[in-house]
Amino acid sequence: MRWYVLKAVSGRETGCRDQIVVQLRVKKLESFVGQMLIPAERITELKRGKKVTTERKLYPGYVYVEMELNNDVLETINDVDGITGFLGADPRNPDPLTADEAERIIRIATAATADDQRKELVQVPYKLDDRVKVKEGTFAGMEGVVGEINASKGILKVLITVFGRQTPVELEVWQVEQAI
Repeated sequence: MRWYVLKAVSGRETGCRDQIVVQLRVKKLESFVGQMLIPAERITELKRGKKVTTERKLYPGYVYVEMELNNDVLETINDVDGITGFLGADPRNPDPLTADEAERIIRIATAATADDQRKELVQVPYKLDDRVKVKEGTFAGMEGVVGEINASKGILKVLITVFGRQTPVELEVWQVEQAI
């Protein structure tokens, strides 16, 4: 079985997934489909003085399906109301995800804690002592050296020289780029 990306109407992913399960069971095709994932991020916030945990879909409008590709399964899934097709150039022969992409989606969707999930979501393409240029904020345009990396939060501590002294500045990963 390989992983495929299914396009669904945004906001109706869960209902589409449930309907697919029902249709596959009716047509006795459930053995061709493994897991179906809708990766969501768990967010804890304060509302009216109480902590409330909600889920926000990471990829709205997409359902990840592990399945064995055959025409009966394709037709059954495509006939479900709210499904707009598979991701890929040819609708009759959808493109599967690579093994790395599939593993990453599974790790994101099945993470035990919000911190573990955040660690998978935020990719830090920098190493210690890499030269980076600040793209945004007070220090925009300045260059510095990565002095510390907090991968779970996606934060870098960059040492920037200001008035002849190195100053540590905390920046998010998206706020910097590789210096040339």
